[in-house]
Amino acid sequence: MSSISEEERALQLARDASESLASGDLAAAARKLREATSIAPENAQIKEAWEKLRQEEDKSEFLSICKIWVQSKDEADGERALKALKERPLKQKEAEQAMQILNDFKDEDDVLDQVTGELLKNTGAQTWLAQAVRERPTRTYYELFPRGDDSIDGLLKVLLNRSLWPDDATFKESHRDVFQLSLAMLMEEALDHPERAMRGVAQLLAHHANHLQNIIDADSFDVILSSLDIRLPKTLRDQATLASIKLFELSPDTAKELVSKFVTQRTQKGDADNLVIAFSAATAIFPIAVEAASALFLTEGFVSTLVPMVEKKKSHKLIQVTLDLLSAACVDKKCREAVNLHCRDWLDMVADSTDKGRATLAGLILIKLGDEEPPSTDNPQVKTPVKVDQSDLIASFKSMVIGPDAAITKQNSVEALAYASLQAHFREDLSTDRRFLERLIETMSAPSVPGNIVFGGMTIFANITAFLPIQSDEDRRLAQLKAYANVQKPSEPQELLNNEHAIARCTRVLQAGIVPLLLQLSKTPTPNILAQTSQILLNLSNDKASRGLMTQQGAVKLLIAIWEHMASMTASSKTGTAPFPPAAQPAAAQALSRLLISVNPSHAFTSSLPATSAIRPLQSQLIRTESSIWQLHAFEAMLALTNLASLDQATQTQIIRTAFDTVVDDLLLSNNKLLRRAATQLVCNLMGSPYCIEKFADGSPRAKHRLHLLLAMTDVDDTPTRSAAGGALATLLTCGEITITPFLQQEKGVEFLVGLVEDEDEELRHRGVVCLHSVAEVPAGLKAIQEKGGVEAVQRALSEAKSPMVTQACRDALAALKS
Repeated sequence: MSSISEEERALQLARDASESLASGDLAAAARKLREATSIAPENAQIKEAWEKLRQEEDKSEFLSICKIWVQSKDEADGERALKALKERPLKQKEAEQAMQILNDFKDEDDVLDQVTGELLKNTGAQTWLAQAVRERPTRTYYELFPRGDDSIDGLLKVLLNRSLWPDDATFKESHRDVFQLSLAMLMEEALDHPERAMRGVAQLLAHHANHLQNIIDADSFDVILSSLDIRLPKTLRDQATLASIKLFELSPDTAKELVSKFVTQRTQKGDADNLVIAFSAATAIFPIAVEAASALFLTEGFVSTLVPMVEKKKSHKLIQVTLDLLSAACVDKKCREAVNLHCRDWLDMVADSTDKGRATLAGLILIKLGDEEPPSTDNPQVKTPVKVDQSDLIASFKSMVIGPDAAITKQNSVEALAYASLQAHFREDLSTDRRFLERLIETMSAPSVPGNIVFGGMTIFANITAFLPIQSDEDRRLAQLKAYANVQKPSEPQELLNNEHAIARCTRVLQAGIVPLLLQLSKTPTPNILAQTSQILLNLSNDKASRGLMTQQGAVKLLIAIWEHMASMTASSKTGTAPFPPAAQPAAAQALSRLLISVNPSHAFTSSLPATSAIRPLQSQLIRTESSIWQLHAFEAMLALTNLASLDQATQTQIIRTAFDTVVDDLLLSNNKLLRRAATQLVCNLMGSPYCIEKFADGSPRAKHRLHLLLAMTDVDDTPTRSAAGGALATLLTCGEITITPFLQQEKGVEFLVGLVEDEDEELRHRGVVCLHSVAEVPAGLKAIQEKGGVEAVQRALSEAKSPMVTQACRDALAALKS
């Protein structure tokens, strides 16, 4: 009776499992079947149920959930679908089927947007969507748009993936369709999420503007420019700005004409609303197209009537956007003069107002204008003193950075201080305020810090730490000629800009904690951050006393990472041009050179950061350029490589493979004494590697030439160079017959060594004696030394020796030479 009861229980479990299977709960079905199997493992019905479960599992649990979800519209089913999608990767066919199933889900749903975004990471889903856009673009776009940002982002990825489209014509047509649909969506009144549509416009213009020619008209431009309104969300304005940039790149003349028409028509309407829209557009256009924006700004009668017009409207937003416009216009000299002439009194008044946001922005504009008198006009002017002193403004801006002010106030304050730090006395003032420096670093380190604060802060630190540029002799001559041509005396640099003051400023910035900040910012690098970081670290590295602390704080690793990242960006650029200033990558390499000159390399490198990782950046400094400054860079890089070569044979070998030919075949022949010296010292330190020995002794014509050059360096008019050459030869010749035989083939090889023995410098005499001792080990060498007066030279060196080490070396050598 008991066995029958157990059998019935097993069958009941199998029936329950079938019901779970039918409802799509595959996990519950499997759990029940496992229990049934443990009771009746050989039951045919249970085995059949297992087979159905396996078949259903092959059909994908995710698809089953999606079918249920489309019917139920239940958020819990959506969460189950999202979880299933993330837990198990879909096959391409499954992803296609899922897109088809979810296409019937017409309601707005946040989870549906997340699921769609995840699905569209799969090639199968992307293929399905590409086909849908080809066959029914309008319907597909209008179904995806309300789902959310993830869905539109997925659509844009599909549009930009050429491999998903059968031919170039279809690829291009899809861009034109979605671009026009996005513009049409933006033209709808009271549109929810306009930034979603603008993202489509901006991204398509950014990547394939050439596909969109001839479909951008005045109405299209109107929509984009209207989206720059400061009253609209920043996400929308950012996308509209990107779209505007690309429109100017696509067709500058047309864009200039349409912008001029848009701003003029809105301004002529005269009401506050249209003025806000017009000024917002003009403000955004200034950094994109300065010439076009300046022409509009300087339209006769505009600036002179601007302040009375704004005051008359009594609109807070209009005052705000007017200040924004004046700030943007300061990028142009003529615009600055116009603002200074017609708006200065009003700006002084606003800067002294109780509205902190406006006061800060007005102060920023006054900083940009400086303390200059308004330009003279035909009408008599009454000179009045500047109401707001620049020093007072700087003090106010510093207090806003230090205090708990709102982000927008801090942004304007930091931007103003970035402008002010161009002036030597403000640069000095900012550097001596330890509390300000530390608070600025803390602000820039905060999570989600606005990009404007980071950019402005980096500019402040770059200016504070800046040194006067090194001028070549040619640069100085040109500056003198220019001054004489202008009937002027060549101007002397300000005392606050000299090296002593610059080093002091750098020390203060370093002690405030700038290097840890740069390390943090480099985790999410942009071309601008990389460039400014390189320059700041180069500035800091000018002071030898600071290099140890910089290395301890991670500057060596940071500079190597920056240089490699820049090299990668340049290599992957379609145009072959770097997205950062040309001087940025060399600045990183030069800063690295300076650090590695002054620190023990064994302290700078670890198993995770091998010394060999520094060789490529340093080697890049050895390449000749048109500027004579390259010689300084090459000199510093060779000193750093010489220091690295003292580490181990692995580092020496990598230096030889990477830089040896440039050093020996080019720089060792340089007319510059310091370059010759540094090249010889590097060869001396590399001589511990068998690969370096081979370069001088493999019997090839190049090896013979290199050895001749090294011997010639023992006879130059520079003691450190002669010493390094002697040291290199001493190491080379200890290798026995393999190196002595090619040495003896040099026409005056022994004479060069005798010359070393007779040098005035005792250390050089010591090296010459050691070399002769090694050569004497070979019978032909002994004979040559005896014939060339080597024995007598060593005897004289012994008689003049002051050091016990030199005395002993001479005695040992004479024992070999007289044998």
